[in-house]
Amino acid sequence: MRIRYLPLLLIFALCLLLPGYTPHAGSAKAASIGPKGLGTEQRNWVTGPEKPQISMERYRVTVQDDVTIPMRDGVLLKGRLYLPQKSGPFPTLVMPNGYGHDSRTGRQMDHLPFEMAQRGYAALHVTMRGTPPSRGVKNLYNKFGKDGYDVIEWAAEQTWSDGNVGMVGASLLGINQWLAAKELPPHLRAITPEIACTDCYDTLWYPGGMLPGPGRAARGFPEYTSAVQHRNFDSWWRERTVLAEDLQAMADHGIAVLISGGWNDYITPGNVKAFAEYSTMNGSSKLIIGPEAHTSIKSLLPYSYRNYQQLWFDHYLLGLDNGIDQEDPVLIYVQGPNQWRFEKAWPIPDANLETLYLSQTRSGSVKSLNDGSLSADKPAEKKSVAKYSYSPAAGPFLPAMRSNDNGITQADQRPYEAKTLTWTTGALSVPTEVTGSLKFTFWAAATAKDTDFVIQVTDVAPGGESKQVTTGYLNAPRAKSRSHPAPLTPGKIEQYEIETLPTSYVFAAGHRIRLSIAGGSKALPHQIAPQGPGLNPTPAEVTIYQDATHPSSLEIPVIGTNLKGQVQNPPEQKWTSLLERLKSLMQHQINKPVARQ
Repeated sequence: MRIRYLPLLLIFALCLLLPGYTPHAGSAKAASIGPKGLGTEQRNWVTGPEKPQISMERYRVTVQDDVTIPMRDGVLLKGRLYLPQKSGPFPTLVMPNGYGHDSRTGRQMDHLPFEMAQRGYAALHVTMRGTPPSRGVKNLYNKFGKDGYDVIEWAAEQTWSDGNVGMVGASLLGINQWLAAKELPPHLRAITPEIACTDCYDTLWYPGGMLPGPGRAARGFPEYTSAVQHRNFDSWWRERTVLAEDLQAMADHGIAVLISGGWNDYITPGNVKAFAEYSTMNGSSKLIIGPEAHTSIKSLLPYSYRNYQQLWFDHYLLGLDNGIDQEDPVLIYVQGPNQWRFEKAWPIPDANLETLYLSQTRSGSVKSLNDGSLSADKPAEKKSVAKYSYSPAAGPFLPAMRSNDNGITQADQRPYEAKTLTWTTGALSVPTEVTGSLKFTFWAAATAKDTDFVIQVTDVAPGGESKQVTTGYLNAPRAKSRSHPAPLTPGKIEQYEIETLPTSYVFAAGHRIRLSIAGGSKALPHQIAPQGPGLNPTPAEVTIYQDATHPSSLEIPVIGTNLKGQVQNPPEQKWTSLLERLKSLMQHQINKPVARQ
């Protein structure tokens, strides 16, 4: 070995020992599939597809158009009926559709009732009240509950039905299932709401109490126009919401609920919350969450989603012993290793709830309004604050919205973080899984009577790129009550709490976790009617407190390992500086011309 290479090798060896150093970081894209989080290797991972205990027989289907269904008030709904060509009567599935079964959207959804009829079920695709060709008046979720009840009971009484009824459908159709089940129809046995919400005021229309965003405004008349007439959670919203007491009644009634969605969807957090409540009420339930945005799960293992639906209905409508009730009730897709895993409950009971505190110590990882650190130690300073000035025209904004097709943005967040408040951990020494909702508890004051807080959690690569992981929202006056908002006292320090949208994500070794705070959320230029909150019209000077008297913190649900043993606290800036110098020296040694011998 030539002597000239010895310094290079020594430098390289030293760099490998430095926290967060990854060879060629930032010069090449990371692999699409990363390692599992440390300590999760022995959990119940799905290793591949399996054969479900269902019949593989498929039947020809008879279609009956122009089915008429009378409601209790005399309004007539229209629908389309699919029947398998075999001897009946049949277990029956209802798909309630606020878009209309003959609309373009409805025709695109026809494959579901048709496929379930092929599998031996009678399937009824119904246009809800106020949407042609059905009669009646339409507004947001108008009589979805009572009309859903009437459709279910009408279907159960038909000669082609055996009296056991289930429900199918996604998004608006999933919301309809929840509201129909709330009415406790006697013949309803099971529902399968996909990408839906039970409390759509908070999840969809007024996220965290903030105003509706462009995605909601695009719904137009009569949905948006009726929703904005009810700024606070009132009796109008209560009629259109399934709360904890409603879920308990459903569980007592024996309705089995298969709940599904995607981590990158904007409505699914409502479904996840509903499962967390329903599963503690002795109700039969299962949760399946994939990586998708606003669409049905397409990548599911060990069975396809449609096979899971059949297993569910075969068991709860037909009484078949197919093992679906013996399987662990939670099935999640972990982003990073990109693999499915079973869990016994949600939230995951053995998660380590790690608390990191906002610190004024610079992280040295970003150019932002304050560049603070997330520290394992409580702050000791008598007074420490970070400030931003918000206006609806100038921000600061975070692109904390989700599109229908792609979910969270894949854009590098550094240009947006530069105008916001940020706090960043040191480099993680091991791959670390975060699964659940992160909780941000903080102290703040504003100069106005009304202001919003938007937070974002990102994954910061060794090269500096910051990738969005999850977001959270809060309207300050509605922090304690969405029915009776309390205007802020300008300048008064108050404690607030924001829970992020749930996720399951592995931060790779050498990466950092970053928290950002802004006064609003704004769409990226390419996003058309993205889903998320609207902008607060009130300008405000906002102060975030991070001192001994006001120890603001971020609680992170870590699976399998912990953060406190690996986060540099406080970050050692001298090591960061030395690393850059060593990397530069390495490049100089590599490029240095070799003298001829």
